[in-house]
Amino acid sequence: MMARFKCYIIDDEPLALDVIVRHLARFPNLEVCGKTTDAVEGLEQMKILQPDLLFLDIEMPEVTGLELIASMQKKPAVIITTAYREYAVEGFDLGVLDYLVKPIPFPRFLQAIDKFLEKQLADAGPEVPEKTNAILVKADRKTVKIDLEQIIYVEGVKDYVKIVLNGRHLLTKSSIGNFADLLPADQFIRVHKSFIVARNKISAWSANEVEAGGFEIPVGRTYKAAFLSEMPPLTTDN
Repeated sequence: MMARFKCYIIDDEPLALDVIVRHLARFPNLEVCGKTTDAVEGLEQMKILQPDLLFLDIEMPEVTGLELIASMQKKPAVIITTAYREYAVEGFDLGVLDYLVKPIPFPRFLQAIDKFLEKQLADAGPEVPEKTNAILVKADRKTVKIDLEQIIYVEGVKDYVKIVLNGRHLLTKSSIGNFADLLPADQFIRVHKSFIVARNKISAWSANEVEAGGFEIPVGRTYKAAFLSEMPPLTTDN
């Protein structure tokens, strides 16, 4: 799902406000949560709205944009919008993200937004994928969606993988090593160079074989120790 970010605009020129609103309307992941021509009012509204990005004019009555930035305890990302170039150095000293000079052409506005989105992505870190409940494979010249809960085991057969399901099986062209990357490790366990078994289908096991869904599957010498270490201990014979 695309992340959405809230934007707030403070500018004492209504026409400048309208330009920024029109520019922002072209970005589906950015929304204007508020705007004002009054810097003091804007400061109070932002405490409630908590925007991610602030577009801020510098030359305003009562308080300048730079003074407003300095007074904020919790700062969003700030893009300065002004007709005056001479404040650029001071603005960047206060940590503003970008400095746009009016009139603001859309290509230059786009550069500033790209900078903001890149920063958000970097701050967020790597995205954690959602846990999958199904996989897609090519079989019988079709793309087939397979519910992971239906898989009993998979077997590597030369250049193919045999996927054994409840009541049927499929063949897909793949190595078992590559196919293993599709299967969540908390739901499947490798027991042999040619076999991967669904953990919740295992009904019995020994050091040499596994029973799952009515099938007997060998345990390979290389995988034996790791497999047994993950299973409950075997009871001793009386």
